[in-house]
Amino acid sequence: MKVFKSLSPRQIARYVKSFHRGSFMVEEMGQFEFTGGEINLESLSCRQTLSLAMRVNRAVRCLRQDSQLLG
Repeated sequence: MKVFKSLSPRQIARYVKSFHRGSFMVEEMGQFEFTGGEINLESLSCRQTLSLAMRVNRAVRCLRQDSQLLG
């Protein structure tokens, strides 16, 4: 499990995109799980963690589009 010390949605998105399944932790917010290259939103109840998860998922989609445009 990867531990991120700061909130960096783009950095977290690169991690999620490259591993597709697993978990990570943000020191200030707790643990997140992801499958299929996106964070699972069902298990999140706090508004702050839900917001971060949605921002990361959006960043993953942007990274996928960028890689499709390049190759």
